[in-house]
Amino acid sequence: MALGLVLVLGAPGLHAAPPAAPLEGARPPAAAAQKPPAAPPRLDPAVREAAGRLAGPFRLTSADGTRACPFILKPDAGGAGLAVEFDRELCAVIAFSAQVAGWLPDPSGAIRLLNGQGRTVAEFTEATGGSYEALREGDGVYFLASPNAADAPELRMEEVVGAWDLARTAGTPVCRITLLDERLPSGAGFRLALGAGCDAALLRFGPVAWDVEGGNILVRGEGGSALIRFARQEDGGWARTPERGRPLLLTRP
Repeated sequence: MALGLVLVLGAPGLHAAPPAAPLEGARPPAAAAQKPPAAPPRLDPAVREAAGRLAGPFRLTSADGTRACPFILKPDAGGAGLAVEFDRELCAVIAFSAQVAGWLPDPSGAIRLLNGQGRTVAEFTEATGGSYEALREGDGVYFLASPNAADAPELRMEEVVGAWDLARTAGTPVCRITLLDERLPSGAGFRLALGAGCDAALLRFGPVAWDVEGGNILVRGEGGSALIRFARQEDGGWARTPERGRPLLLTRP
């Protein structure tokens, strides 16, 4: 019996193989070196120069101004581009902010917000008064504004109330609208009166109300679901921003 047991345990292929001797110079697994983090991207000097000019505090807002949060664009490398700092809980009101992991200035003068893989989440092109605007397909229009632009004094009522001409081309009015000094019962802006031909001029937008915000004139549709923002131009006129196809100008008659 004892002999048979010894033979079975000693049969080829049934006993445990002795541990392999470690290779000379090899480290034990526990002591294996950790993989170093990826180095931040090397930025072109021109990009760094542009970043130095643009970096600073901004305010990210939806087009109607109902959703907003502060952003800080930094000139330091971080993630796939340059570092960005913001309160993610506070900025959760703007859904795409959850994807933002960095930013880069574009050679065109735009500001690109990037995700962790370096892809563009939103591209903001320069507008007026130190602000930038982005149109996200299927989402809407958003603005990045410096604190100075965001804190610009509101338009005075006497500057805005009254008749305005709408035009596709400067000097060729399509129709006339009147911004009335009469607040809506809901408190969401003021009444607006349309002249003949305005439905076609505004692509059947059907505006019914107006308001002012951050130095811009806002024209709202029924229920406030649609909005056109007019920004003051250097020549003193007003134009839809962002342009999105055919221009729409607002001038005094």
